[in-house]
Amino acid sequence: MSAIELIFHFALYIVPSIVFFGAVYYVTNKWVGVQREKTKLAFVEKKETKKAPADLKKHFFPLQVEAYQRMVLFLERIAPNNMIMRLNNPGLPAMAFQQKLIDSVRQEYEHNLAQQIFISLEAWERVQSSKDEILKIINMAGSKMPATALANDLSKGVFEITTQLQSQPTDQAIHFLKIELNNLIGD
Repeated sequence: MSAIELIFHFALYIVPSIVFFGAVYYVTNKWVGVQREKTKLAFVEKKETKKAPADLKKHFFPLQVEAYQRMVLFLERIAPNNMIMRLNNPGLPAMAFQQKLIDSVRQEYEHNLAQQIFISLEAWERVQSSKDEILKIINMAGSKMPATALANDLSKGVFEITTQLQSQPTDQAIHFLKIELNNLIGD
């Protein structure tokens, strides 16, 4: 074998091996680079996910505080004494005044319905329970009125029922809302 044939056979076996190992090296480097980028991206996404609840809470908290304020305002507005003083029309028939009080409670409630998203389930249940108790008081007083009764008679009937209670339904719910809001602020 001559030197040229020896170099030719050597090149015939070595050059394809060098090309093969070069290709494997290139593909492996690209694959490792892609895996590094995936790891970095996963880390960034994980970091963003951890940050999101804090940002969400930061934006959600003022809405919660506003919801508690609106629920207290709702309860104050539907408290029998406040509502009667605000809506009283002495010459109105008792049945018409009863309907006016009931409509007022329902309108106030519907206006604040979306606030349940921002307060606890227990707080919302207490608000609803308070509203239902007030409607019962109004209806109970209305059921005792003669057909000729006027708004002042219904007002007296409502006041008589509320004075027999140990505490007003709205006061109980407001007290609960205040405690719960203070606990939220303390967190």
